[in-house]
Amino acid sequence: MTTEYIPLTTQAKERPNTNMAGRRVTAVLVVSPEEPDEEEKQIREDFEDRLRERGVELKELELEEGVTVVTVSAGFELMCKCAEEIKLSLPTVAECYEIEDEGEDGIIDKIMGFFETDQEVDYISAPFRWDKKELFAGIEDPDTFFRSSLRSFLTHHILIRTDVSKKKDTSDGINIRGLNYLKLKGVYTDVFILHDRPSTLHRRKAFKEVDEDSKVVDPRKELWDSWKLWYKFQPLWKIRNYFGEKIAFYFAWIELYIMTLILPTIFGIIVFVYGIVYSGREIDLEQGLETSVTTALYDAFTVFNNPATPWFSLALCIWGTLFVEQWKRRSNSLKYEWDVSNFEQLEPDRPQFYGSKTRKNPITEEEEWYYPFYRLYLKISFSVLTIAFMVLLVIASTLGVIVFRAAFNAGQWLVPEPSAATLAALNNDTLAAAMKTEHKERNDLYTSVLSSVLNALAIMLLGFVYERLAYVLTNWENHRTQTAYDDALIIKLFAFQFVNNYASLIYIAFFKEGVSGTDDESGGMFGNPKWKDTCGYTDSGGNPLCYPMLVMQVAVLLILKPMPKFCKDVCLPIVLGLISKLKNRGNNDNVEAVNAGPEKTTELIDIIEEDRKLIAGDTDFTLSEYTEKCIMYGIIMLFGTVFPLAPLVALICNMVDVRVDGYRILWKNRRYIAQRAEDIGIWQYILELLNMVGVVVNSLILAFTLKGSPSIIYKEGKDGGNEYEPWMVAFAFEHVCFALKFIVSYIIPDVPSDVQFKMRKEQFQVNQLFEKGQPKKDSKPSPNGDSNPAV
Repeated sequence: MTTEYIPLTTQAKERPNTNMAGRRVTAVLVVSPEEPDEEEKQIREDFEDRLRERGVELKELELEEGVTVVTVSAGFELMCKCAEEIKLSLPTVAECYEIEDEGEDGIIDKIMGFFETDQEVDYISAPFRWDKKELFAGIEDPDTFFRSSLRSFLTHHILIRTDVSKKKDTSDGINIRGLNYLKLKGVYTDVFILHDRPSTLHRRKAFKEVDEDSKVVDPRKELWDSWKLWYKFQPLWKIRNYFGEKIAFYFAWIELYIMTLILPTIFGIIVFVYGIVYSGREIDLEQGLETSVTTALYDAFTVFNNPATPWFSLALCIWGTLFVEQWKRRSNSLKYEWDVSNFEQLEPDRPQFYGSKTRKNPITEEEEWYYPFYRLYLKISFSVLTIAFMVLLVIASTLGVIVFRAAFNAGQWLVPEPSAATLAALNNDTLAAAMKTEHKERNDLYTSVLSSVLNALAIMLLGFVYERLAYVLTNWENHRTQTAYDDALIIKLFAFQFVNNYASLIYIAFFKEGVSGTDDESGGMFGNPKWKDTCGYTDSGGNPLCYPMLVMQVAVLLILKPMPKFCKDVCLPIVLGLISKLKNRGNNDNVEAVNAGPEKTTELIDIIEEDRKLIAGDTDFTLSEYTEKCIMYGIIMLFGTVFPLAPLVALICNMVDVRVDGYRILWKNRRYIAQRAEDIGIWQYILELLNMVGVVVNSLILAFTLKGSPSIIYKEGKDGGNEYEPWMVAFAFEHVCFALKFIVSYIIPDVPSDVQFKMRKEQFQVNQLFEKGQPKKDSKPSPNGDSNPAV
């Protein structure tokens, strides 16, 4: 099988995702199968009429099972006018098509070039103007002027902002009655964007295998061919051109995260190996086993707790700052290259935003709706109090399960102790003691299982209520822009995840030893020595040690946390694919359907049907991905001290997950609606918060959780105790870490110097271009394609 790629200037001559008029179909609206009433009929008629008036071509088609859809094809001039309205920056035909760096590439540049997958040219860009359209590169070819993600973004922007309201009315909390309003009314049940398809028509299977010597441009295949190379950098420009900046920023962030994890991974392995050597020299496991299994187990955990542990903890804290500072530089570079530096300043209002009062715009002097700040402030204040109450409720449920476990263990209510008569009937003290021990172990086991089930049920119930409450509150707050809305929602959702994932670890690290007690008469909850939540381990002096349990909890959480997502994204699609193959065995319709007839409408129906049956992902792909990765990042930053292999586990999980995500959103999921962004938003501040909290938690773990450990920060005093008090250790470690973090963040500039120079040079050249008003004669074709056109 061979594939030859056709030139950009002719690549769009034959493409399957077009309607009868030859226009490219970008979006598909699914009509409600229920019989509409008169109001719904009128709303749909008004909406579609207004779309046609604006230059959108609509065509109704019938799919399988009687499903009716409407194809959407936005006109080129309409998209240009829309781009001008939102001040979209597009490549120009300025004198320099690429701002080149001074000097020749060094050895490092050549080595890094081997791992590069992007060869795109960074064109000089400017906000699009229709009256100056001849100054923009590729304007002569409407098929390739807008990259694929922009076609998706602009088409969706047109749909959600085509207003069907007769007059301005926000009494029902809706500012623009566009597509979202029609979905709310049930006129349309679904909307999705079509994936790009190859540009030629021929027999093929799943758009991957092609006939010998056929010519085809398959953007998805080209993107995946470079994306699947795990040893190379991700094709961020191609991802941006296909999915938009918001998803591209996520993959850029995860790429840097993976690269920077290499250093703490190596350091962690060294600490682990050193711990093995240290343990083999200092302890005797056979002697420990003669004493008790728990003693031997604690000795084994010295592998993770050795004289190198404080240095590893310090390295983790500094690494966190280095990672965030490097991301700031990378983010600012991509922000400039992708022309989104001013996106948040120019970001349009959300269609769901509504104003309660009118005022005159100080710049345009036109009347506009606005929402008073004091109302937004009062709503946010109420939301904060509500979220705080819910977080406290989560903490209370966790503590309630702990108290439940301690009380049932003390009372042995699930498996009561054998009666005195039963024990006396045995007439054997050894058997009686064994029976009592067996009953207690069974009671402890049943209590642990029951408490775990109750804890899981409480987390699921509260999580269900909390997530919906977070969306309701965020919608009610009425944020003006999508970025502000996303930030407010993320804060609410992450607050729950923070407490849900870290509460039990914090309890084990700092509080559990206090209720374990050293004997039957000490410790316990609420002053009751019987209500104990034991650590299960003791040192040679009989003192409770929860450090080994903390190590196990961190390890289990890191390893098991990605499993549900892995099963959902990898195992489930494989199983469903096998089931589908078994059902369709012997049926070659999938191979022949695309070549069914001479009319493109038939082929378009097949494409729409195929995309409609793909998995409909979340509206915001990045929300769940950032949450999962930041939770794992927090575990490393807060509790990586006790488990030096945590960076290694995170590195492996992320390397697998990033490719799985790429394959999933390209081939298994419906195409995500492209969204623009200028950075990763509030997640950057969450990372910085985790870094700060990590310093405090690590200092407390070194000082209190690892007290009496073989760490070099403790020295034996004259009286046999530690020379330094734990609070002194925590105070000193915390201040040293914060001082080093401040120095690192201060000396690393957020914006690279070459980017600052390029920004100034670009602004000068754009001004020159618009003053002269004439492009050069050797202007280049559209920069949006390379071999990856917006088909």
